[in-house]
Amino acid sequence: MIVANWKMHGDKQSMAAWIEEVSNSINLKNINPCIFCPPTCYLEYAIRLINENGYHIEIGSQILNYCFEGESLTGGISSTMLKDLSVEYVLVGHSEQRNFLKENNNVISKKIEKALNDELSVIYCIGEDIDTKNKNETYLFLSKQLDVLGRLQSKHEDKLRSITVAYEPIWAIGSGLNAEKKYIEKTHEFIKNYINDDLGWSNLDIYPPVLYGGSVNLTNCEEIISSTAVDGLLIGGASLNSETFSKIYNLS
Repeated sequence: MIVANWKMHGDKQSMAAWIEEVSNSINLKNINPCIFCPPTCYLEYAIRLINENGYHIEIGSQILNYCFEGESLTGGISSTMLKDLSVEYVLVGHSEQRNFLKENNNVISKKIEKALNDELSVIYCIGEDIDTKNKNETYLFLSKQLDVLGRLQSKHEDKLRSITVAYEPIWAIGSGLNAEKKYIEKTHEFIKNYINDDLGWSNLDIYPPVLYGGSVNLTNCEEIISSTAVDGLLIGGASLNSETFSKIYNLS
């Protein structure tokens, strides 16, 4: 799975050009899904372009909102709305939303639950900040974020296969700093072991893929994806350039 996360960038013209150029450049024999997450206001436009031209790109939403019973949210986007647009994937738990929108594990758990109920595939983002890394508390920090998935087992065992985990160390997102391959491998192995053993998903024969994100670019992507512990990439800034993204996808 190779994901392009455009965040708050782009317009209709640049998006149309990107979709066409990527669709004509990626290797269609590559079994990895090619997923495009445009700004929310362009979701319907992107889906229409892809469907009209038969392009081999799948669409994900950068955002999903959840309101507790009896509450409402002006400007919110629900899982039902995303499903109605034929969106297939949704990012949940991205560090920027945890930070700026103050989303806690309780809200994130509810968002994942709603997405699964509406048959959306979830890309669940986790990652530590630089202080946590420097204190050698990364695994403790990640385990608390992964415990969100443990809350879903009793109600949604049949839908857990629709969850992908994306490890994005906060200190590497958009910073140009690169996590070393050994660090990435060890962290991905911890994540998989925690889900399999501590959360007990191996007993269900469910082994979610784990993607890596955080200043992924054309220079480092091949080394990162060569690791057997890395199942795909979540790409931010480098995905804005169609040629760069296509090359990364084709190398995966």
